[in-house]
Amino acid sequence: MKEVLEWLEARQGEMLSLIELLVNIDSGSYCKEGIDRCGAIVARELEALGFETSVVPEADRGNHLRAQRPGKGEGELFLSAHLDTVFPAGTAGARPFRVEGGLAYGPGVGDIKGGIVQMLFALKALRELGRSTPPTTVFLTGDEEIGSIRGRPHIEDIARRSSWVLVMEPASEPGSVAVRRWGLGAFRLTIRGRAAHVLKPDSDGVNACRELALKILALESLSDFARGVKVSVNLVSGGRSRQVTAAEAVADIDVRVRDSSRMEEIEAMVRKVASTPILPGIVLQVEGKLTRPPLEPNPNTLKLLRLAAETAERIGMVLKPIEEYGGSDGCFTAALGVATLDGLGPRTFDMCGDGERIEIVGIVPRTALLAGIVARLCEDP
Repeated sequence: MKEVLEWLEARQGEMLSLIELLVNIDSGSYCKEGIDRCGAIVARELEALGFETSVVPEADRGNHLRAQRPGKGEGELFLSAHLDTVFPAGTAGARPFRVEGGLAYGPGVGDIKGGIVQMLFALKALRELGRSTPPTTVFLTGDEEIGSIRGRPHIEDIARRSSWVLVMEPASEPGSVAVRRWGLGAFRLTIRGRAAHVLKPDSDGVNACRELALKILALESLSDFARGVKVSVNLVSGGRSRQVTAAEAVADIDVRVRDSSRMEEIEAMVRKVASTPILPGIVLQVEGKLTRPPLEPNPNTLKLLRLAAETAERIGMVLKPIEEYGGSDGCFTAALGVATLDGLGPRTFDMCGDGERIEIVGIVPRTALLAGIVARLCEDP
């Protein structure tokens, strides 16, 4: 591992330059052009490493990127990441990549462009140093930040043929690797009332916004963090004029569930509360569902975790298995029983926030850890 570390240390500047190139391209989930540009850059890097790449096209969302390369051994490795970020068009221009105080800043620098670069350089190090790797598939989703609705079938197809999955999502603690995440889903509640002037004496107006206010309180009261449930209403709209009773209101509902055993129960609770009118004359419509299962440890994952911990020791790192917040494509692979380690990207602060940044000092050792795990998989099928 010393040789891998030295090779990577000599190329830390190259790693940061590639991260900068990707970060300075707007690739929010609805920025198709930027997602596809990032995908083309990564494809060229993978092709230089002997991968055969293909684009999975999407008409109105970012394309997905798939790459495959043969290798040593019977087990197959799946390296998972995504090309989209949460940041809208214009963010890269307003807050471009910069380095300050041992940290690298920029939209998507941690989630997940830094992780993509770590993946590329781990593969580069192993190739340049003549180390064997297992047969490997790389899949970069184009719509992960909006649920991987279109990417999911491809992810699950690859996972079913894979022995191990390594996910390049960011890490939140020194030496951490994610072995658990909460499941999640999104619901849209449309409330229809009846418009009328607010002072009309015989008004038969029904205020959809009032129903919405009551619904927010009722829905969020379902949250019980200790029992692994979080319901949030953060995006709302309603009404058309100050002096007219609101005829319609809309709310987007975020639901998180820690344990797969409670998914059906919690979805039923949310639907019941959302679809039961509180005010007379209100009509409700509920759309959506729980779409991403929790990432929960399985026996195959625990075996892979032991291998990763042994690898970490060789580079002087203490591996720390943790529960991360937010969903990932690793949720889909773990739910299929495939060994899945997540959060292998750089240590990240303020993920998805205006100050998103990564810790530069950890980039090389975390990349070396990934390279070591990949190399060990040839020895431990």
